[in-house]
Amino acid sequence: MRFPVPALRPAPALLAAAVLSIVGCSDGDPPSAPAAPSVPAADEAPSSPPPRRAEHLLLISIDALRANRLACYGGRAGISPSVDWLAAEGVRFSSCHAPMGMTLPSVTSLFTSRYPDETGVVHNQARLDPREWTLAERLKESGFRTRAYIANGVLRPGASGIDQGFDAYERIYDEYKMTTLAVDAIESGFGAEGRDFLWVHYMDPHQPYDRREPFATEYLGAYDGPYDAEAETLDRIFVEKEALAPRDLEAILAVYDSQVRYIATQIGRVLSALETSGRAAETLVVLTADHGEELYARNAYFYHANSLYASVTHVPLIFKQSGTVPKGVVVDDLVELVDVMPTVLAHLGIEPGAGDAVTRARGLDLHDAFEGAEVRRGDALAQLARSVYALRTPRWLLVDNPDGYVPRSVPEEGEYPIAAVELYDLERDAAERLDVATAHPDVVEKMRRRLEARRRRLVETATEKQEMSAEDLEELEQLGYLGDK
Repeated sequence: MRFPVPALRPAPALLAAAVLSIVGCSDGDPPSAPAAPSVPAADEAPSSPPPRRAEHLLLISIDALRANRLACYGGRAGISPSVDWLAAEGVRFSSCHAPMGMTLPSVTSLFTSRYPDETGVVHNQARLDPREWTLAERLKESGFRTRAYIANGVLRPGASGIDQGFDAYERIYDEYKMTTLAVDAIESGFGAEGRDFLWVHYMDPHQPYDRREPFATEYLGAYDGPYDAEAETLDRIFVEKEALAPRDLEAILAVYDSQVRYIATQIGRVLSALETSGRAAETLVVLTADHGEELYARNAYFYHANSLYASVTHVPLIFKQSGTVPKGVVVDDLVELVDVMPTVLAHLGIEPGAGDAVTRARGLDLHDAFEGAEVRRGDALAQLARSVYALRTPRWLLVDNPDGYVPRSVPEEGEYPIAAVELYDLERDAAERLDVATAHPDVVEKMRRRLEARRRRLVETATEKQEMSAEDLEELEQLGYLGDK
């Protein structure tokens, strides 16, 4: 069968039946551990490379995709058939967290297995130090052809530094066209002349929220109320802290969801091409997101850069390869984006490299979790700028804001208040709504000590700012990335 592609524009028919049959499908839709020590000190590199499980790598990342908007993470039924199929065919991590609600810092952590404080990339105008050792560089040194198609201008070539290690790296505004280029790259010899790495980074469902038809009309239904998903409307709601009726909020979220469904369609095209290329059995597919989206969960805020709560840090993470990654496994243990690079390198049979004290990877190889072993992480770290930090365990979330930092958005009068200290009991309050810091001072103290222990192990570095044209700055503003937004 094939993933459904509605007639969004004239397009060739999807490549066919090798996308596999999915049990119980319809229209292409597939059906607390104790706290452990934080990220362990990096050991020396192994004396011999790990066994090779895959020849090639396809990495798909989606910008501003809140995990629980996907059907396989509890979202709207039928919204993400291609991603749901991928999860059914592989391993899905249910509790993966990003280190920051900004694209460049989180993608940098994905590609370096290091935290924003360590790389110095703590905002979207930073530039990655060329001495950092990225996943693309490691693969290129190991003989891979490395290519990327990117939709987000924050990651544009020659600016952020995240393109180091790529043989070809192209920013494409049109995500349908970008998908077509990725499909062409797969169909025209992916893996035929050696080992291949292809990265595809989608922009939707990032702001501005554009209606994607026919999905927006389907999800909106008969709504004729006063609210839309335009930036001016959402900024006003945030600045004035407007209280939305459930149906008005649903109308805005329907537009966001239409973008999720559109991107799932594009991902389906890429996965269909891989399945019919003859290289799927040799290729590790990894799907994740750089961060999520607040979507009015708190402070009347819809976007991401001001937040370090689960609505923004919780991202999907799925690994799939037929024959080497088990099917239909769900891992509930806490993991982080920094764990992706070590897991990928191990799966490709590549030594992670010891590096030095500055560039050494921090993440964990998650392979044992594929077979049911417990992930010995115990906590996840997130931050805003260099002054607000959050530490998450399976039971607790601590937010520490000792300097009283108040993020502001464009327009600058929009404030996102964060208390000096916040504590949430995730077993009783999964939505992180009830601050219980005053009721549990002993837990606050223990969590603060744990947070400080994590931070002491990180070496803070500074980095250069990008040189930006007026057009670059205008684009950043449109994306909500000037000021603190």
